[in-house]
Amino acid sequence: MERKINSMAARALLLVLVVLMISRCTPIDYHYRDYLENAEKVYPGRVDSLLFLPGNKRAAVRALMSTDARVGKMSISWGIDGYYETEVTDEDIATYKQVVIPEIEEGIYTFDIRTYDGEGNSSMRAEIFGRVYGESYVENLNHRIIDNVRQTEGGLLINWFPESADSTLLGTLVRYMTNKGDSAHVTTGAVSNQTMLPDYRPETEFAFTTRYKPTALAIDTFYAAFQTVDPAEFIVTERTLYPKETWSIAGFSSENTADRHAVANLIDGTSETFWIARFASPATNYPDHWVTVDMGEVLNVDGFYFAQKNGDRKIREMEILVGDDNETWESLGLVGLRNIDREYQYIDLEAQKSFRYFKLIPVSGHDSQRQPGLAEAGTFFY
Repeated sequence: MERKINSMAARALLLVLVVLMISRCTPIDYHYRDYLENAEKVYPGRVDSLLFLPGNKRAAVRALMSTDARVGKMSISWGIDGYYETEVTDEDIATYKQVVIPEIEEGIYTFDIRTYDGEGNSSMRAEIFGRVYGESYVENLNHRIIDNVRQTEGGLLINWFPESADSTLLGTLVRYMTNKGDSAHVTTGAVSNQTMLPDYRPETEFAFTTRYKPTALAIDTFYAAFQTVDPAEFIVTERTLYPKETWSIAGFSSENTADRHAVANLIDGTSETFWIARFASPATNYPDHWVTVDMGEVLNVDGFYFAQKNGDRKIREMEILVGDDNETWESLGLVGLRNIDREYQYIDLEAQKSFRYFKLIPVSGHDSQRQPGLAEAGTFFY
């Protein structure tokens, strides 16, 4: 029995020795050979801090190049087969490089950016997402809307309807014919609601386009299709100023009568005299200024006109309120006045209003003076 146990133990020991010998034949790098192979691969420095700049069937990519001096080329790929490559010079290393890709179909893409060394080794992938614009975007651009057109001594004046806040709108470009027969153009910014065409040739058409930039980073400006306009379709009849002989001041915040700056000067029919709010004993301050005018009867009003005083204290912004009883008011909103001396400035209403009283509330001035002045105020109709 004892001999049998010893035999079994010997066989078990022999089996263990065989397993150990087999394990010694397995290469030492067997379990991490793949890692060693990857570690041997050379990866040029990849780009960083990517920025995408959209354009019209093109785009630009701005990237911070690595400090790896071996890099000699950069590629950009997108979509199914979009590909573009550019040289990386010694001057590009460790600086921002902007690459313009000239031909890209309109669409939304993920852009894959890689760098390469002289041996053709590729960097790790860097990517950025962006939209490229084209015909579809342009077809959906809206034109600014013309309110009316007027022939003035300075030329043809186009009044646009005010635009709602739109960060992509840049303004308008108008092409027209001059009295000399030359072609001219005028560009107007998005915040302006008027465009003057100097030396405009009467009875000729003009054409305009509205300009847009889809984002602040866009490298291209986009133009809506040009629209040709016959001014005769928008010209309004001449405005008529309401006479003010029967008008009166129904109320006011203050006046500086000692210097002949009485509030009644606002409706005396001349811009040579003017009202100034009290600036002494004690001085008044924004925003506690107002004047109410009684026109004596309910009138149909298409707009207001104002004349600034000369010198300082000109009003920059002013709220206009209207009503029939000097108690209940409808605000017509804020109007802006230009910083010019004694010249009539006309404010057209979006629609005709009927009222007897109007109230003026200056809210800011063109300078640091805290007491506003105004030479003339009135209403008109067409």
